[in-house]
Amino acid sequence: MTDTYRIKDWDKYFEIAQTRRSATMKFSFFACPNKHDGKSFRRLSRHERASEIFAAWILIAQVASKQPKRGTLKDLDGPLTAMDLCDCTGFPEEIFVLAFEVLTDKAIGWLEVV
Repeated sequence: MTDTYRIKDWDKYFEIAQTRRSATMKFSFFACPNKHDGKSFRRLSRHERASEIFAAWILIAQVASKQPKRGTLKDLDGPLTAMDLCDCTGFPEEIFVLAFEVLTDKAIGWLEVV
């Protein structure tokens, strides 16, 4: 069985007044925090593959923003895998596999398994 990943605290950090008005509407944008001094961000920035993981993170957030339940990597066919994200974005599957591992670690905690 494939894990379903969700962006932790999506509603708190990625929704704004305009997007909150419609739970079902798909938007061509999403709000993205720009805080670079938090513990999780600084820990991620020290990772030897930080650039790849951060690129995967932004792509994950973009894909998650367009799902039936915004913030959750799950479409009508079920949970999205690293391969699905590769197919959606054209970026290597490997960076999504790595991102799932690093971003679910409690030291970072940007993704959670539901």
